This record gives sequence, structure tokens and C-alpha cells, in this order.
Amino acid sequence: MFGGIMEITMKLIDINNKYIGLWKGNHRLILSWLPDPNFDSISNLAIKAVANNKFLMFTYDWYHESVVQEGMLLMGNNNKQSEVTASWIDSWGMGGRIMNCYGKMNEQGDISITGSYEVVDSPNWGWRIEIPAPNNRTLQIKMYNVSPDGEEFLAVDANYSPVE
Repeated sequence: MFGGIMEITMKLIDINNKYIGLWKGNHRLILSWLPDPNFDSISNLAIKAVANNKFLMFTYDWYHESVVQEGMLLMGNNNKQSEVTASWIDSWGMGGRIMNCYGKMNEQGDISITGSYEVVDSPNWGWRIEIPAPNNRTLQIKMYNVSPDGEEFLAVDANYSPVE
């Protein structure tokens, strides 16, 4: 309690048990500029705690035009802070670069992080990743492109169930 206001904080370690495990589901890539923008594929996701449970590591695969793609998201937060830092890579969209992301986790365990990437002949574009805390043993990951003027476009909608 500080100045009469109680700060509610959540740590990744507090929600690890909701995330950790093997997941299987559908990955939808949305290329909004194409006439037929949706590319659906199966996806496998493994989430584990690493570095003495201080970080969550998401590794996943999906397919685009019958070619397997892979990605990883490494996420952590500092002590009892709600701030989250992450590094994200994906074989299809990142071209060998690592995107550093920053954001928050609320008291329910919902995570929202943002980063940015370079676009030729344009200011940098933003990227937002939303991961609501798993509910009823389902996990959803949504990713958005954010134009330089703030307009958002859903780019990925992945929905998973646990592998039993």
C-alpha cells in the first residue's frame, strides 16, 4: 500500500500454470491487402517456464502455402512489476530480425505487448500481440499490424486447445 492506494501486481510466475504445456490449434494469417486474405493452417504451440521460472517461452509452428513456419516468443517481467518485456521471432514475417516488445500484464494475467518493424519507403510500422489468460483451457493469440498513423489490422488469429 502506497499513499492509500494498493497496487495490484501480477508476475508471470503467478500465471505459469495456466500457460505451460502443449497446445494444438488453428493459425489464421490475414493478409488484408489481398482479395482472399485468410490463410488457415494447423499449429502446434509449446509453452514452458525457463530460467528458474522467470520467463515464459512460447515456441510454435504453422504453415503458409504448404511450407512450415516457426516462431518463438520469450517473455519476462521484472519482480512484482506489471511491465512485460519480450523478444519475438517468426520465420515468415521477421526476415532474420528479432523484434523487442514491451507491454503490460493485468491482474487477470492478460498480456499485451507492442514492438515495431521497418517498412521500405515508409516510417516504421507497429506490431501488437494480445494474449488473454487462458480461459476454460483454451488459449488465443492475436497479432495486429499498426500503421504509422495508428490504424490497426488483424494479422494473426491463433486459437489453441491443450494436448491431453
